[in-house]
Amino acid sequence: MKAQPSAAKTGVVVLVGVMGTGKSTVGPGIAHALQCKFVDLDTQITKSAKCTVSEIFERGGEVEFRAIETDVLATVLDDARAQIDQQSSNSVVVATGGGAIISQTNRDKIVSAADHVIWLDAHVDELVKRTSSSRTARPLLANNPQQVLSALSNERASLYEQIATSRIDTTGKQIEQVIDAVLQILCQSEEK
Repeated sequence: MKAQPSAAKTGVVVLVGVMGTGKSTVGPGIAHALQCKFVDLDTQITKSAKCTVSEIFERGGEVEFRAIETDVLATVLDDARAQIDQQSSNSVVVATGGGAIISQTNRDKIVSAADHVIWLDAHVDELVKRTSSSRTARPLLANNPQQVLSALSNERASLYEQIATSRIDTTGKQIEQVIDAVLQILCQSEEK
């Protein structure tokens, strides 16, 4: 890794983007480089609900999942912000689920809590390839992943753009390249 920001000024770093862009994959690497905690929102949701994302969808559909997501996101971001404000941590990296930004409440919460909101983006063909080879169950992709991912990318692009402080196209990039790109953004913001 080339860029190494001092962990003292990175604060709360939130990764957003459609499923398959690499949030949960690169998040731990970013956190490792910053020597801080990584929080995956979907993992926290499954802990809170005591069942998998797929089970939540089966039980109560997307409506129930989004309600739980909003509650858990608020808690995660409040905890991250408190750690930074109390100086018990210099940085916290949070990977949201792809649809967390649908809710205005969630977008407002991300903007108010985060020091950096990094939008990871990728071409639809790449998203299809990544999500089809992933071991993660993705209820929204049960039928026609190409069409669903294309629609989600188009529908959500303006929402990601509203809250993102930076955007990285992860298409064709290796994990380390994306981590380096994020760290470079964090370094540049420290220099300002």
